[in-house]
Amino acid sequence: MNKQFLTFTVAGSIFMVSPTRSPETVLQPSETITRQDRGEKVLNSLSGGKGLPPHFVQLQKDFPELADMTLKYSLGDIWAREVLDNKTRQLISLAGFAAQGTMPQFKVHAQYALNYGATPEELMEVIYITTVTSGFPRALIAAGTLKELFQENNIKFPVTSQK
Repeated sequence: MNKQFLTFTVAGSIFMVSPTRSPETVLQPSETITRQDRGEKVLNSLSGGKGLPPHFVQLQKDFPELADMTLKYSLGDIWAREVLDNKTRQLISLAGFAAQGTMPQFKVHAQYALNYGATPEELMEVIYITTVTSGFPRALIAAGTLKELFQENNIKFPVTSQK
């Protein structure tokens, strides 16, 4: 037996008898309630328990099929997942909206993030990260939108942050 063959044989034997962990199960939305029910539960949570937000009610009137898809898939299947907490989910969404330059959605979800306990400093941090991932123009647009939201919520601006 040569030394290389023996090394591979021993290494293989160790690997074969080593305990292996199965991958963690990703928590999925409950199968016991319908996609629509899960979506409505998420919307109610986003609005702070006030039911369907006015912009969603309007979407249901104007584009009922789009509202239905949003409710069942986006909210019922994706947002209802239990892997991330609601605040983290909102901060991630804000980064995406800032990167895309979709300020109406950015503003709505920044309010949701505040509702879930995000601090003004955390929202501002999303803006700073946007400069790296999407450039200063997108960050500047998002900063203006965030400033409007702070003013609407009587949040003192500028918010002092660490340097």
